[in-house]
Amino acid sequence: MERKPTRDFMDMLVEKHHRLPNLDPDPLIFARGFNDALEGEAAGLVASSFAYGNVRQIVKTLSFVFDRLSQNPRAALLDATTGDLKGICAGFCYRFHKEADLALYLLLLKRALEENPSLKAIFCEGLSKGGDTGEALGWFCEKILSGDPRPLLGQRTVPTDHPVRFLLSSPASGGAAKRMCLFLRWMARRDELDPGYWQGAIPRSRLVVPLDVHVARVGRFFGFTSLKSAGWRTALQITEALREYDPEDPLKYDFSLFRYGMEEFFP
Repeated sequence: MERKPTRDFMDMLVEKHHRLPNLDPDPLIFARGFNDALEGEAAGLVASSFAYGNVRQIVKTLSFVFDRLSQNPRAALLDATTGDLKGICAGFCYRFHKEADLALYLLLLKRALEENPSLKAIFCEGLSKGGDTGEALGWFCEKILSGDPRPLLGQRTVPTDHPVRFLLSSPASGGAAKRMCLFLRWMARRDELDPGYWQGAIPRSRLVVPLDVHVARVGRFFGFTSLKSAGWRTALQITEALREYDPEDPLKYDFSLFRYGMEEFFP
């Protein structure tokens, strides 16, 4: 049975759901509103990295983090000593991430901010190597994870099984890298919802859908993907299907499909 929606239906979803009043609760609320793009990108990476699990618990967790980092998270990290980071993270616990994991994540982010002009510069360096978006994301994640963790770990590299690697997971493992794709969407697109701190640096046509359970479920029903897994290949198939509706900006439909899948779609 052909279930592929029409362009009018897809645009109706955008008009209905892709609106500021529909944003809360969503981790994007922590990445919006920065006049300084450097502050905005840092906030966006932190907010997207912890965007797993129940959305209300995500917002509660991020409220804890951003209350400690203040209104200028980048500046707070650059000024923080190792002792300060431990203090910021004291009492943190979200699912399998504890305060030591958050402290290490913030230390690695601090290192990346100290050693590079911006997070945008790191990603664009990966993109300039000629690979696709997935390869550039892999470069971005590994660049941050390669920072010196010795003040907190007492060793030169982050172990392969350390929980902090989950927070910066790339498509290299075959996973959908949902949170990193979410971060890219926020950075590359600028509209009523997405802040677009990197607008113009990354073609919107190269973005890949942040594949969560709702988008995957709707995507399968609409025939956007034939795969049952929730991996990178599935994300690429759904993105390619969305390009048929808007080749230059396929992710204009992402938030709407998410809300449709969460609130309205009961096949």
